[in-house]
Amino acid sequence: MLGRARGGASSRTRPEGGAGVINVAGSTTIVVTDGGQEVTVSQFVAQLDEAAQRRLDSMHQRLRLLEQQMETLEAEVGKASS
Repeated sequence: MLGRARGGASSRTRPEGGAGVINVAGSTTIVVTDGGQEVTVSQFVAQLDEAAQRRLDSMHQRLRLLEQQMETLEAEVGKASS
C-alpha cells in the first residue's frame, strides 16, 4: 500500500522497484504504490490514513483485551492472597 519517492522520476514510466512518485504534466502528481496502483497524492494520503486508523483500532482492541485480562488476574491474585 505504501509508495516511496524515488529521486528524479519525472516521466510517466514506473520508477525502479515499482513504487514512487511520478509528475504528470507538472500539475498532477501520481503516486505508484508497492502494488503497482497509480493514485493521486490526495488519494494516497487518504488510503494511508485509513490503513493507519485500522491498525490503531486493532491495537486499541488488543490493548483493551490485555487490560481486562490483567484486571481478572489481579482480582484472582487478590483473592488468593487473602
